[in-house]
Amino acid sequence: MKFAIIIPFYNAESRLETTVESVIKQSYGFTENIQILLVNDGSTDTSGSIADLLVRKYPQNIYQIHIKNGGPARARNIGLMHVRDDIDFVGFLDADDVYSLHMIREMAQFAQEHPEINMMVPPFYYLDDYGSRKKIGAHKLNTRFEQGSRVINIQHDYEAIHFYIGGTFLRFDRLKQLAFDESLHFGEDQLLITKLLLDDEEYGVVADVGYFYYRDLKAKRSLVSKSWQDKSRYQPFLEAVYLSYIQLSKAKFGTVIPYVQYLISYHAKLYFYKENIYFREVLTDVEQEAFVRALQSVLGEVEERYIWELDAAQPVKEMMLSIRKKGWPIQFEAAPLAEIPMISLHKKWRRNGHAELISDIEESRMALPEKSFFAVKTLFTTKRAKLTKREQDLRIWDVVVRPAGTISTAKIRLRPWELRGIWFYQNTERKVELEHFHLTTELKQKVKRRLKLKRALNQ
Repeated sequence: MKFAIIIPFYNAESRLETTVESVIKQSYGFTENIQILLVNDGSTDTSGSIADLLVRKYPQNIYQIHIKNGGPARARNIGLMHVRDDIDFVGFLDADDVYSLHMIREMAQFAQEHPEINMMVPPFYYLDDYGSRKKIGAHKLNTRFEQGSRVINIQHDYEAIHFYIGGTFLRFDRLKQLAFDESLHFGEDQLLITKLLLDDEEYGVVADVGYFYYRDLKAKRSLVSKSWQDKSRYQPFLEAVYLSYIQLSKAKFGTVIPYVQYLISYHAKLYFYKENIYFREVLTDVEQEAFVRALQSVLGEVEERYIWELDAAQPVKEMMLSIRKKGWPIQFEAAPLAEIPMISLHKKWRRNGHAELISDIEESRMALPEKSFFAVKTLFTTKRAKLTKREQDLRIWDVVVRPAGTISTAKIRLRPWELRGIWFYQNTERKVELEHFHLTTELKQKVKRRLKLKRALNQ
């Protein structure tokens, strides 16, 4: 089985060689089985020269294609035009990311075991600070891989969404029927992938490998800011991408299937993240209204349950539901308070052996009910959490979603002999156990996972 790897690049001198080397060093047999297509998207730095050196070193396997700068969709389409006829699968690799050592070997084995599958994806991991600290973390959608390598049916497992092309492997014969939409500045990859998945209804996940992508946090913030300052990221994107999903789903299934509803919900939440502060600045008053009304129309095709199921902060979900219900002008509506406060729990480990349990209060609460509290029971004692209130309003766009004075967190500092116990909520009527924790064991498991990922990265 043979593979072509398409790597579009633009001014990628700092990491291009490392990226290509991760393919050359594959355990599958580079010279016999792998073609690399380096698509130079009008680079003005030395990355073209780096590519030339790689081509001279491996003239039978690596080919550089020079084009005028036209964006990733055009670069990938041109790369596809140069794929050899004997290729079985095409993989897409971004110019600052890397494959783990056995990536292509495992993809080949999975494809042989599942000849009906046209798309395969690996787990995704990020490396912060451009690799200097090598802080490794897992993508939220990696839960798909917890059951091991398998075939996912999108009708049965609607939360197993996939929409990014980096690291994705597609059968070449199937790709010949598709193309990346070059008119789109955003989402051209997810549109192609979703079209394929709505046709095929299934794809493969290959668990024991890794696609590592770098997040230079300073550069990432700059790119995020730039993307949200582009008018085409708003109403035009909704109509070109989300509405296409809806129309394709209705055409085939007669309805908007849960997979599409969850995919739209998951991706649309990005409009409400704290990085997006440009909504009012970028769009005119008329464009703001048109965008929000278009978003209301899209979210109207999504049942509320799929928005509530998102792994996102509750104010984000409440804003999505407010727009879904009320449209324009924006009228934010917080959800009614629950009997047991809705929380998200996380932990912090301290260098001195201490730890901290932090419970973010998701609801818009000014106070807990009388005689109610969060606490931890350990072998030695019971400790109540300290409540922290917001010092300033929390906003999405310019809308206040949590006023100053509402409860932000409940925190408990734990000493080294208190790292095992039960986190609970107590009110006048009952005690609710929220989580049993053993922080020493959790920390060891976390360190073990990171070491395993670092070994995979450095192979």
